[in-house]
Amino acid sequence: MLDLALIATGMVIGVGVNAPVGPVNVMCIHRAIKNGPTSAMAAGFGAWIADVVFAAAAAFGVTAISNFVEGHLAVIKVVGGAVMIAFGMKLLLAPSSTQKAPANDTALSLFRAGLTSFALTVTNPAVLLGFAAIFGGLAGIGDKPGDFETAAQLTLGVAIGSAAWWAALSTGAGRLRERLAEKWLGRINTLSGGGLLVFGFVVLIGVALGY
Repeated sequence: MLDLALIATGMVIGVGVNAPVGPVNVMCIHRAIKNGPTSAMAAGFGAWIADVVFAAAAAFGVTAISNFVEGHLAVIKVVGGAVMIAFGMKLLLAPSSTQKAPANDTALSLFRAGLTSFALTVTNPAVLLGFAAIFGGLAGIGDKPGDFETAAQLTLGVAIGSAAWWAALSTGAGRLRERLAEKWLGRINTLSGGGLLVFGFVVLIGVALGY
């Protein structure tokens, strides 16, 4: 039986996990301002896929994935930090144009955006562990691998909430694109790249300090 309350709970979780400022949010905003909302949604799509996979793993009690993440936490953090730094450096070294790029990316650039955001999300162990912790607190859902109906509805809710978040962020940042002064366009790469560098170095420093 369809449980609307359970789906609504999943939607709240889907928004809540993505709402805090993070590398994929920075990437989506950057692409929305430089290329338009469609470009940003492509990046959000990659993160959405990772969200659904992680949510399903947590909801269905797929402990193998969770155990792998926990067992290789330091390595995953290093890879994630390196990806953030590499992408941040790419933006910093890119030409700082003061002109808005066309709002229609090529299929290849859209694919790369989705792939990059997927990589940034799946190398962020906090996403999977966050889902596992939240689901585990919901009447032990994460500990009931046989309760497929509940797990499926909760995962569906997360998918809807996550999609709504990335669509809203892309659309909102796309509207900002139309109002942004020309002088700020040349600084977008610097601001976005700098933000990603900060995220990446914070992750690597955390690993070095044992966090």
